[in-house]
Amino acid sequence: MDYETGAGLLHRLTSYSTDREWDVPVDDPRVRHDLKPNDLETAPPPLKGYPDGLPVTPLPRELPDSGVPATAVLSGKASPPQPLDAAHLGRVLFLGAGVVRTMTRNGRRLLFRAAGSAGARFPLEVYAVTRDVAGVEDGVHWYDPIAHALVQVGPPAVGDTTTLVVTGVPWRTGWRYAERGFRHLYWDAGTLLAQLEAAAAAYGPRLRTVFPDEQITGLVGADGVHEFPLALLTLGPGEPAVAATGPATPGELPPVEFPLVTGAQRAGDGTAEGNPWPVGAEIGEPATDGETLDAVIRRRGSQRRMDRTKTVPRESLTWPMEAALRGIEVPHWVVVHGVDGVEPGIYRWPDLENPVETGDLRAELERVSLGQSLSAEAAYVVIAAVPGEGLDDRAYRTAQLAAGIVEGRLHLAAYAVGVSATGMTFLDTEVPPLLHEPSSLVTLLFTCVGVPEYQSKAGGGPGDPVAVRRVMPRFVD
Repeated sequence: MDYETGAGLLHRLTSYSTDREWDVPVDDPRVRHDLKPNDLETAPPPLKGYPDGLPVTPLPRELPDSGVPATAVLSGKASPPQPLDAAHLGRVLFLGAGVVRTMTRNGRRLLFRAAGSAGARFPLEVYAVTRDVAGVEDGVHWYDPIAHALVQVGPPAVGDTTTLVVTGVPWRTGWRYAERGFRHLYWDAGTLLAQLEAAAAAYGPRLRTVFPDEQITGLVGADGVHEFPLALLTLGPGEPAVAATGPATPGELPPVEFPLVTGAQRAGDGTAEGNPWPVGAEIGEPATDGETLDAVIRRRGSQRRMDRTKTVPRESLTWPMEAALRGIEVPHWVVVHGVDGVEPGIYRWPDLENPVETGDLRAELERVSLGQSLSAEAAYVVIAAVPGEGLDDRAYRTAQLAAGIVEGRLHLAAYAVGVSATGMTFLDTEVPPLLHEPSSLVTLLFTCVGVPEYQSKAGGGPGDPVAVRRVMPRFVD
């Protein structure tokens, strides 16, 4: 990986280390120092804005629950076929990007989506490029998660298959995390895609992360700076419907740029369409009560406190990991604190018989995760990381997104077996020695899984989100 240009430079300049506080930017002119993080006066709006007069298709608010258990979907079992009409497309979109909870904080109404997001920033937009969806005109549509409606922003595209386009808005996450928010775009996109993919299981969804970036940018009316494409998900076989036949309405976003982020994204841009990701092999299902995928997604949340005095069964580690990593080859480690039948320590997944290190590592995990106590309270912590050697700009993006997909699946799998999960950031420089790996290891993401200390309210339906209160995580000095 080239740490002097593109994504490598961004990774180096946004890595957390022990020589400065995490919220103090590195002393380098390529990093913006003129933006105050978390400034309520500059908080970006949670959604894009579009002019009045565009065609709007309200989606049915009664969602057609497939009735398929979450464990069956996550295990890769074939789902019964469903018609792709406005109601079913609306279900897929809502279970990924719909507004399910709200909270009022500092006089502002926060909108929490079905899929999780670092810092509740939700920096993603979703477009449905429709082909032969009953009740929806062919075209390029922006999903309005508040109204649960499709806003047509572009004419029909050439291609065989209805395709979801996920884009990232850097300022929406950069407002809190500055340039490091580039990583969060891909982590969040991964968690979103994990839920979109699961909700669309009946259609044989296929994920693509190699595509002609400029073409997809124009297709949805993005500008490549304040918004750019991250991934494509087709809802069925055939070529994605992504060849534009005319311009798209761009919409409105605050014109705040992080040049380092723009450079990292453009360094990985390409002109060709790649193959879809492989579909992972089916695995066995655990013994559960068969709660449906839709119910698990609505119940899922980002747990803020876990009970460190309780352990989880070994199967609550092995099955979620197997389900989360189906078809994904990004290396993962597991730091075990409280799993029945597994000695506390560090393991290179899937080998749980030969630990990298044994012992109680709760205090060390807490330190490495910037004093966030969830990493010590969890029954186990999953760490995604890849070797830096040979990692180019596009592969860096793909690895970050893959780690997000694994985290998103882990969330669903954890809730399906009766535990909980949350994602977490870390001190980059401290992870390789923790794992006994070379310093060139590129850490991607932490996921904490454990026994919840409280139960979150289940999310509401389209147009009817539930109000929730804030739960503060524990921190140590």
